[in-house]
Amino acid sequence: MLVIFMTGCTGIRVSTDFDRKADFSKYKTFNFSKEVDKVTLNDLNRRRLKDAITKEMEAKGFQISTTPDVLVNAFVKGKTKYSATANTNYNMFYRGFGSSDTYVDVNKSIEGTLFIDLIDVQEKKMIWEGVAEGLVNPRTETREDKINSVVGLIFKTFPR
Repeated sequence: MLVIFMTGCTGIRVSTDFDRKADFSKYKTFNFSKEVDKVTLNDLNRRRLKDAITKEMEAKGFQISTTPDVLVNAFVKGKTKYSATANTNYNMFYRGFGSSDTYVDVNKSIEGTLFIDLIDVQEKKMIWEGVAEGLVNPRTETREDKINSVVGLIFKTFPR
């Protein structure tokens, strides 16, 4: 299971892109695509993600609706990275004889990426995308705060 809680807000890379021809002032309502319910998160974190997106959309003047102007799609992916560092200790003895010990440290980290897309329902085309990338933080006590922070960063440059 992938968890999208990136360590703090430092080290998170956020990018957004949008259709320059889209008239964002005409969009008033939103809802979530069915794909959001398939996001590779547990149910609790999926609801946290939807709640955070809803909060940001409402702050931008949108209202949730069963007949939305835009659909919100979100998905996450993760990539496990390994790095290894070798350290050698040399022990010198009498007349140039000695020994050496080499230790290898292997570090594992997971980089998570959260994608949030807005799709114009009528025209069936993406009008905006926000992406956040960063290291995953497995600490459970900060998950809700991290989700809210990351989603807030993504929506910070929303064109409205």
